[in-house]
Amino acid sequence: MDFSLDTQAGRPAYQQIESQVTDAIARGTLGPGDRLPPERDLALTLGVSRMTVRQAFDALARKGLVERGVGRGTFVTAPRVELDRTERVAGFSEQMARAGLEAGAVLVSAEVVRAPSSIARSLELEPGALVARIRRVRSGAGLPLTLEDSWLPDALFPGIIEQDLGGSLYTLMGSETYGHAPVRAIERLEPVAARAADAQALGVRTRSPLMLVERVAYDARGAPVEFAQDRHRGDRARFVVEVATSG
Repeated sequence: MDFSLDTQAGRPAYQQIESQVTDAIARGTLGPGDRLPPERDLALTLGVSRMTVRQAFDALARKGLVERGVGRGTFVTAPRVELDRTERVAGFSEQMARAGLEAGAVLVSAEVVRAPSSIARSLELEPGALVARIRRVRSGAGLPLTLEDSWLPDALFPGIIEQDLGGSLYTLMGSETYGHAPVRAIERLEPVAARAADAQALGVRTRSPLMLVERVAYDARGAPVEFAQDRHRGDRARFVVEVATSG
């Protein structure tokens, strides 16, 4: 985009730069991941000090519109996606559809393993029972948002790891093949720091803030059909939870 200053506007130069970037993001001229000009180059173009440009970029960063990194430059950030937990059980694909974003999935691994004791208890299985473990990186509008780690009872979902795992796992679980759609879930939310493997999968730095959502989902018969640990990027996800008083 082209920047310009109006010397007759009566507004400080840094505010004009800030406004132009904000407007460009709102119009879609600048999109997530786009890089702004280096401070020195923009200062020379506009005939202002580098400190003036830095003041504008700092203001944009405080608004959450840009992300600044030493040696990397200044980039337009991705908007936060609201993950609504107030209505009913919804998988990632459905939540992205609500937000008007195209959901994507990259399969990390899919295997049938013996359930660790804690997961067996959560799924009400015998210790060491077979479970399908499916790990995927989920994206919205092409941007990685969540690292999913789901465990499903193999007895209820035989051969599921051989199915197409590029779409909604919940839709697949409720299909004619299996017929065990999740209809209720208990979730626990906990802020955590990204481990090395998490950081690599989600494209963030190690120790970056994530929101861990641990979930047990149940089918219409009340049987547990999924134990999951989903790690959501803290800089791209916002959770909405509705509560009511008992009275």
